[in-house]
Parts: sequence; C-alpha cells; structure tokens
Amino acid sequence: MALCEGLKMTEKAIILKTCEKYLSKKGSFSYRVCKLLRDGDFNDVLSSQELTHLLNEGAGKKIKVSNVSALMQPLLNDDIIKIKIIDEGRHKRKYWFPGFIDKKYAEEKITAPSAVENVLFFTGKDSWTDPNKNFQKVIELLKGDLCIVDPFYGNGTFYALEKFGKYRKIRFLSCKLGNEEQNNITKFEINLKRFRKEFKNIEMRKYDKYYELHDRYIIADNGLVIVGHGIKDLADKESFVVFLSKALVKKFLPVLKKVFEERWKKANNLK
Repeated sequence: MALCEGLKMTEKAIILKTCEKYLSKKGSFSYRVCKLLRDGDFNDVLSSQELTHLLNEGAGKKIKVSNVSALMQPLLNDDIIKIKIIDEGRHKRKYWFPGFIDKKYAEEKITAPSAVENVLFFTGKDSWTDPNKNFQKVIELLKGDLCIVDPFYGNGTFYALEKFGKYRKIRFLSCKLGNEEQNNITKFEINLKRFRKEFKNIEMRKYDKYYELHDRYIIADNGLVIVGHGIKDLADKESFVVFLSKALVKKFLPVLKKVFEERWKKANNLK
C-alpha cells in the first residue's frame, strides 16, 4: 500500500514538474490550468462545463466551453491532462482529469454518476456555489432538447438558463413575472432583449392559465428533473433538485410531453 502511494506521489510530482514551463507564462490558458493543479483545486474528473466554471472563477479572460478542447492540446501532448469522451454526435461529452489520476478510476467516475449528482439539496446558504457549480452536475446528465416549466419568471431565469449553453434547443414555459421585475419592468425588458439576442437557441413563452402550472420541472430525452424552488430563484432557499432517469418516469413522461406541447401551442412569446 505504501509503495503504491509512493508511486502515485512520484507520478504527481512529475506532472507538477512538467507544469513549471507553463506556470512561467502568466495569464495564458495553460498557466491557469496548471495553477489549478499546483494549488490542488483541480484534482478530480471534471466535465468541460465544470472545468470552464472553475477557470472563470479566477482572473483573466473568460473561457468558453467550446474553446476548451483546442486550448487544452499542449497540456494533452505533455500528458499533464488526460481526456475521456463519452457518446457521439450531439450527445458527446468531454471529461478532463490530471495525468496522475488512474484512468480506470476516471472511467468509473464518469460512467457511474453518484447519487450526489442525481439528487442535490440546496441549503439556501450557498447561493453562488449551488447554482454555479452543483447545478452543473444535473445539467451534465441531461440529453437532447429540453422543455422547462416554471410558473414564475424574472431576471434570475436568464441567469439559470444560460448555464444550459447555446447549442441545444430549449423551450421555457412560464406564467407570471416576479414582483421585483414588475416594479422595474424596464430593466427586465432590457435584460430579456439582450438575452434573446445572445441565446437564440432558447425560446420563451408565457401561458395565460396560471392556475394550471404549479410544479417546476425539466423534460429531457433521458429523464426528468424536478426543481424544488424553481429556476428564477434557484438556490435562494432550501430546496431539492432531483434527476429521475427515463426508466423511472417512462410511464408518464410521454403524457407530460404531450401536455407541454398542448400548452406551448397556446402560449405567446414572452415579453
């Protein structure tokens, strides 16, 4: 056991030694990744989205998820970072991990998500970490186009929806504008216009029959997500976010999709 641990420590030391040439180039992408490794902040398997959020916490130009693969190439060439790709085509997902992590461990971590990733509990105290880091774990589980239902919408809705990215079709159905936004409608309208301009893949509509919408949920090709406190005020209060696989909801998922489509056709563009 001690010998194995010693070998791992040696391998890690070699990786960190290789990092030194990149740590001299302050501000570069490679520098930022190597700094995370050196400081112990990047020591496990991360999706492209998770790694991007971690990198963007620090100083420097913001990194886009779509650019990570190209920027990571020098570190891959030096075996500082390794990559594992899951699925193909539009469902393809990339995971990154330090070169000193065992490949078998990484594969098991990726292909068998833990219960923590399937069920999240937001305490209401970590209002930055929960939506920015922990909610990403659930988003990573979702496949295909998404249908999102939340009775209330507001400025917080834009903040939550942008985490789903710009490359899959998302339809968001809601009913009622939040009280804070109603008191400053001009600000909301400006934010809505800006959001639509950037996120052309996200369509938002308002359904007039407020009494028919109660639960908050996300319909995906591979399951259903129940969002306890809603998208608009995600993680502001105690709430659960639960991912239910398709196998668990296969009996009523088609019905839920049908109801969504019926309401969507009757709804008007959000404004």
